[in-house]
Amino acid sequence: MHFQSSAFMLASFLYAAASNANPVITVHNTNTYTLCLKVETGAGYFPTTTSCGGVNGINVAPMLTSNFYPSSKWNGAITPVRKGVVGTRFEIDFSDAGKTWYDADMEMGMSGGTVGPSDNRKRSNGAPSLAGEQDPLAKADAAWAHTANQGELLATPKYITASNGHLKSVYMDKEAPEIVQAFFQLDADFNAYIGPGSESGKPVAQGTLKEQLNRAADEKSWTVDTQEMTITIY
Repeated sequence: MHFQSSAFMLASFLYAAASNANPVITVHNTNTYTLCLKVETGAGYFPTTTSCGGVNGINVAPMLTSNFYPSSKWNGAITPVRKGVVGTRFEIDFSDAGKTWYDADMEMGMSGGTVGPSDNRKRSNGAPSLAGEQDPLAKADAAWAHTANQGELLATPKYITASNGHLKSVYMDKEAPEIVQAFFQLDADFNAYIGPGSESGKPVAQGTLKEQLNRAADEKSWTVDTQEMTITIY
């Protein structure tokens, strides 16, 4: 009878354990205040939720990192909520074994934050893997000087304001007009859903601005071959 070496058996055990490991979501709070993050679950189970900020969610203390361990098929979203204001919604789907589908959704709110693999690996096409924007205002301001329809955009002060040639504030919600969506999605090229994309299910005429927005939004849904993900809130 052939006996395997203890080293080989240990390596096999560690490989099996890693292969069967449940997903891990790490949340890093870079702020000086406690974060309340709303948790939405479409499938599976997310542990340790509590009531915070008027929503069902999780708390992360100032300047700290916390790990959370959802079930193996969890599919849902995590969204910072502060003083009633909704931020960027981070959608994560662990339904495919060994993989994660994910995106940053700014259709209903906008704030500084990113989501991506914890080991910073690139996507299968070699592209960077961080979805979201660390500083949405800075990203938008970088595109502002080259934006032709500034006047129209400044007529929507709920979403965009400027002073002395630079943007002062930016925001998004579901009521934002198409020109605002187009500025963030197409001109500033945010790494996020600004509109619903083709998932809205509504027919869209080819060659229209809406069709361009849907196509650009669809390109912001990404996948990586790991189920260890990190959300960083700035």
